[in-house]
Amino acid sequence: MREKVSIVRCASTAADAEVVRRTEEAIYALGDYAAGFRHARKIAVKINAGIPRLVLTDGKQTELTDPAVVEGAVRAIRAATDAEIVMGDATTSGDSHALYERLGYPQRLAPYPNIRLVDFGEGEMTEVENPSPHALLRRYTLHRDLAEADAFISLAKMKAHTGMGVTLCIKNLFGWTPPRVYGAPRNYLHDRLIRLPRALTDLAAMMRPCLNVVDGIVAANMSEWHGSALRPGVILAGTNIVATDSVGARVMGVDPSADYPEHPFFYRRNAIALAEQAGLGPLAADRIEVIGPAPEEVRTPFEVHRYSGATDRDGQLQRGAQCVARYREHQAEYAERYRGRYLALIDGEVLWDGPDMHAIQKLEHDSGRDWRTAPQFVVRCLPPEEEIEQMDWYRVDTEIMCGASVVR
Repeated sequence: MREKVSIVRCASTAADAEVVRRTEEAIYALGDYAAGFRHARKIAVKINAGIPRLVLTDGKQTELTDPAVVEGAVRAIRAATDAEIVMGDATTSGDSHALYERLGYPQRLAPYPNIRLVDFGEGEMTEVENPSPHALLRRYTLHRDLAEADAFISLAKMKAHTGMGVTLCIKNLFGWTPPRVYGAPRNYLHDRLIRLPRALTDLAAMMRPCLNVVDGIVAANMSEWHGSALRPGVILAGTNIVATDSVGARVMGVDPSADYPEHPFFYRRNAIALAEQAGLGPLAADRIEVIGPAPEEVRTPFEVHRYSGATDRDGQLQRGAQCVARYREHQAEYAERYRGRYLALIDGEVLWDGPDMHAIQKLEHDSGRDWRTAPQFVVRCLPPEEEIEQMDWYRVDTEIMCGASVVR
């Protein structure tokens, strides 16, 4: 059977109550939308509220999931289960609850029982294993509530993304990784090489969101933050995250099977396509049943901001992959000296070391280095037998991206 994804029109000028109803309509159109969470005890819901920027277009959030869309999804969830819901994001500034207040979530969600707003960047953290054979990292540090949840839901905002091309339901999961562990804004996972799309695929594989909603009523063009507003006027819903993002990409005028360096994947590989390759869902249009208007009927082409000047992206990737290879050659001896510390390397040589990502970021900031002389690779140093990162991906992805062997 084909995966179902619904598209519902909703104008940017729609009243709040209509947005709630339209969101419910998009979810109910899927049929048995609750199959993945009906018997869950704790459901983790990811909203896009990662930066305290309240930018409005026609009264709707431009860069964050609109609270009325979130309420519509909550109403649909509550129609199927009374399970505990933990909902939120993790701001890089560490003030998620203040942002929730500004967005009106405590008052909006008050009528719905057993919902707890969580700052997933603060509180108790624990290590969560990643059993996927396609894993980049075999283990992630995440909030205790995520480790305890037995169902996951992604309520995303439709946006262009400078580094990733598009941000939909898969990219939305990134906000569950704690900045205090991975740096602000999660620089360890952003990486200059290949980590980000692989980490997103990891999160999708670990959590397997069983309900996915895209707020495309108003959307951010050019960039995920500080871009310009578009009005696609749609809400999407699906029970499979890859299928939902595939349809969302088509609405944005993007080929979901495209890859670096094709538009809009100018700097990294396409996480939606990587998730499909990992067996997480279908990408091709003929494997997805779209309920409602076809993506081409509501197509609103997006653009992605590109960095100015010549960035020599292929050269960066090749030198970075060689740096990783040289680090691996000397990893055992580095671990004798630096075990558990974070290393910033150039050409396989240690430039800086620090106790955490924040220390490394401060050293880089204070150094005044630009991309030409910045560290090519940052890694938490462990002995090879304890390494949690599958570093072969650096060679594989770089050779795919650059079309040539990069590691001697």
